[in-house]
Amino acid sequence: MTIAILGPSATSEQSNAEHLRKALIASAPDINNPGVRLAIVPQVFAKDREIDCVLVFEDTRAAEHLFRTSDGIPVQSFVACVEIKNHSPDAVRRHGTHIEVQYENGWHDATAQADAQVWALKDLQQFSYKGKARRHKTYVQSVLWLPRVPPGSLGEKLPIGRTNVICGDFNWQQLIDAFGVNSAQGKVQTLVPADQGGQHHSYDSLVDSLTLKIEPTRLDLKRLNALTEKRFDADKQNYVRNLGSGLLMFRGRAGTGKTFALIQMAIYLARQGKSTRIVTYNHGLISDMARSMSIIRDRHKDIYPIPMVETRWVLMRQLFGLAFGADAVARAAELYELDERETLFLRALLKPEAFLEEQIPCCALNAMGRPCQCEPKPPSIWADISTFRKDFPAPYDFLLVDEGQDWSEEHRDLIYDVFGPERVIVADGIDQFVNQDRCDWDRGDIPKNRIQPLYTSRRTKAATCDTVNDIARALHFPDWDVKPDQTVTGGRVTVLVEPQPRRALERALDILEEDIAHQEKMRPVDALVCLPQPASTPNANYCNLFETVQDNRSADYWRGYDWEVRQNREYPSRQTSLRAVLYQSCRGMEGWTTVCMGLDAFFDYVLANPDIDPEDLRRKLKADEGLLFDETKFKEKVFAAHRAYALNWLMISLTRSMDHLVIHLTNADSGLGTVLQSVDRDKIRWL
Repeated sequence: MTIAILGPSATSEQSNAEHLRKALIASAPDINNPGVRLAIVPQVFAKDREIDCVLVFEDTRAAEHLFRTSDGIPVQSFVACVEIKNHSPDAVRRHGTHIEVQYENGWHDATAQADAQVWALKDLQQFSYKGKARRHKTYVQSVLWLPRVPPGSLGEKLPIGRTNVICGDFNWQQLIDAFGVNSAQGKVQTLVPADQGGQHHSYDSLVDSLTLKIEPTRLDLKRLNALTEKRFDADKQNYVRNLGSGLLMFRGRAGTGKTFALIQMAIYLARQGKSTRIVTYNHGLISDMARSMSIIRDRHKDIYPIPMVETRWVLMRQLFGLAFGADAVARAAELYELDERETLFLRALLKPEAFLEEQIPCCALNAMGRPCQCEPKPPSIWADISTFRKDFPAPYDFLLVDEGQDWSEEHRDLIYDVFGPERVIVADGIDQFVNQDRCDWDRGDIPKNRIQPLYTSRRTKAATCDTVNDIARALHFPDWDVKPDQTVTGGRVTVLVEPQPRRALERALDILEEDIAHQEKMRPVDALVCLPQPASTPNANYCNLFETVQDNRSADYWRGYDWEVRQNREYPSRQTSLRAVLYQSCRGMEGWTTVCMGLDAFFDYVLANPDIDPEDLRRKLKADEGLLFDETKFKEKVFAAHRAYALNWLMISLTRSMDHLVIHLTNADSGLGTVLQSVDRDKIRWL
C-alpha cells in the first residue's frame, strides 16, 4: 500500500481527500513505493470538532532512500492535520499572523481552527486501549491548504507560525519543508515501529484508532432507534413544528427523559441541516453522548451536521474568542486557571468596553494578586491585543442547554443575547439543582415555544421506578411525582450490605457478572458503576479499589472519574468496557444494571458538606422577614437547605438504572439503611 484513503467513503471531505492524494502523487512520484505508507483519513471527529483530513505517514526504507526536506533533514514518519478551505481569493484575507476566511455570517479565523484541530487530534490519540492503559500523544504537524488562492496573493511571505499555509497546488516538498524536526533523532519522526511496545503510537495503532468504528450493543441500537425516530406523537409535533419561534424547555424530575428529549431535538434539527451544540456540566455525560453520536454518524448518513456536545466552559471560551480574538484567548490561558478564566470570559462578554480598558496582568502570579519578580514595563490593556468585534455571528444554529437549572442568570442572559431565545432549547431539572440558586430560563420578556412538563419515567422499568418512589416517600422527599411507565414491565432493586470496601466491590461486580451472563442483550458497557469520591470515604478509595478488582479479574473498564479521560472527552469504544463514574458525574447517565457503591456514606457526606452558603441564606431570609427575622428560623432554613441538597443528589443516583438497581450500604443501620429497611421487603432483595 502507498497512499490509501481510509474511513467512511461517502463523506463531505471525500473529494478533498481525492484531490490531496492526486496532488501528492503528482509532486512526489517516489511515494509509490512498497516501503512507504501514507493514510489519508478524511472527516475525523475528535472532541468537539471535525478535522478535515489527517495524514499518517511512515517510510520503512533504508536511511539513504528516505525523503528529505530542502535542508537535507530525512523524513521517517509524521502525523498532520490538514485544514482545507475551498474559498475564492476574495473571501480569504490575512489578519495579523492569521488567515481568515469569509462565510455568510462573517469572517472566521482559519489559522485558529487549524490549531484547535491539532490539539483535538492529540487528545484523541490518548484513548485507552484497555482499562487505564493508554498511549502517549504524538507530535502533530498543522497545515492549512487554500487550493483556490494563487501563490503570492496573500503577500510574498505567508504568516510564520505553527501552521504551514499552502496556496494553490498542494506540493509534497512544500509540505515537508515546514515540518517540525525531532531534535533527538535529527529527522522528522513521530511514530515508532509496531514492535516497540504499547506506550507510543505506531503507524498501525494510530490509523486503527482514527478509523475505529464502535460496535453497538443491542441496547445501544434500541436507544438510538428511539432517538432517531422520525415520527412524533401529536403532542410532540406541535412544539417540533414551532422550533425557532421561541424558547423550548423540557422540565421534569430525575429520570423523566429531559436529556433524551434534548438529544432527540438535536438529531431532528441536524436532519434539517441545522448545526447544534449540546452544553452540559457533566463530563461523563459528554462521553456517553459522544459515543452515541459516533454510532449515529456511522449508521445514519441523513443526520448531518452531527450534533456536538461540550461543556459550558468550552462554549464560553469560544464566544470570548469570537468577540476578542485568538490572541486574547491565548493570553487568558497563560494568566488564569480554568475557573478564573470562565469568570473573565463572562465579565468581558457582558461588559466588553470596560474589559478592553482593563490592564493585562504581567504574569500568572500577578493575576492571582501575588507578588511577582517581573521587570517593570509600560502597562498594556486588553484592547492592545484584542481584535474586538462587538457583533459576531452565533457559532451554531441552535444551542441546547442541559441541566439549565444550574446556570447563572448572567450566563442565561448572555446566551439569549448571542443566540436569541428562539434558538435555545433547555432541559430543566425540577429538583436536580446543585448550585445555590436556581436559574429561571422562563424569563417574562422572551418569546416561548413551549414549556413541556415531563412526568413519566423514561429510563427505569416500572417495578424499579415504583420502589424508588417508595424510597422517596420514606425519605419525605417533597412532591416527588415521577410516574412509572406501566408499559415497560419488570425491574429489580437489590441492597447489598458489606462494610469492607474491597469485598463490597467484589460482591457487587459478581452481581453484575450474573446479570450479564443471564441477559443476552447486556454487555459490560451497558452497565454503570457509581462511586463515592475519596473525601466521603476517608478510609477507602473506591476508585483505586475498583481498578484493582477489575485488573485482578483481567476485566476491561472505563474510568469516567479520571481527569485525563474527562478532559479528552474519551468515551468507551469497546463493548467490554465497564463504565465507572463518581456520583457527581452520574447525572444524565444510565445503566441497564446500575451499581451504587457506598451510597449511605456518600449521602451522609453530602448531608454534612453541602454546597450551601449560610451567609447568603441569612441575607435572603433577613430581606424576606425584615424585623421578624430570628435565629431559629435561620437554623431551620439552613437545615432544610442541607437536607434538600443531599436528597437531590441521592435521587439523582437512585434514578440511573434501567432494569436492576444495586445499592451498596456500608452499614445497614446508617441513615439511608434505616430508610431502606422501612420499604416493603417484597420490593427489595437484601444480600
